[in-house]
Amino acid sequence: MSARLAIQPMSPQPGQKLIAEKGHIAISVQITLGCGLPTCAGGRWDPRRFNVVAKLFTKDQPVQQSVLSYSGNVSEFSGQLICRSKGPYTIIVKAQDPETGAAGNLRLECV
Repeated sequence: MSARLAIQPMSPQPGQKLIAEKGHIAISVQITLGCGLPTCAGGRWDPRRFNVVAKLFTKDQPVQQSVLSYSGNVSEFSGQLICRSKGPYTIIVKAQDPETGAAGNLRLECV
């Protein structure tokens, strides 16, 4: 059985109103192992090899998806989603380590 990746939202937070600047929403998450160990460059759980994708939905319809990149800070990934319609929104973030098979997802409800 593969390890589980835990994904915690940094920005936006659950229930937070999404503020689009020039049609873009900044998103950042922290990805650790399910047991709480951090992911850090050069280690066994090197986040530079992770595949992390954020998808934006409104009314259960997909709006846009974007790759989140490792920020260089321990366990932190960030990116932007394009948002041109009114909410409420659901953001789904999926992460996977292709080397170990570890995976996780996050469902974030925003207004």
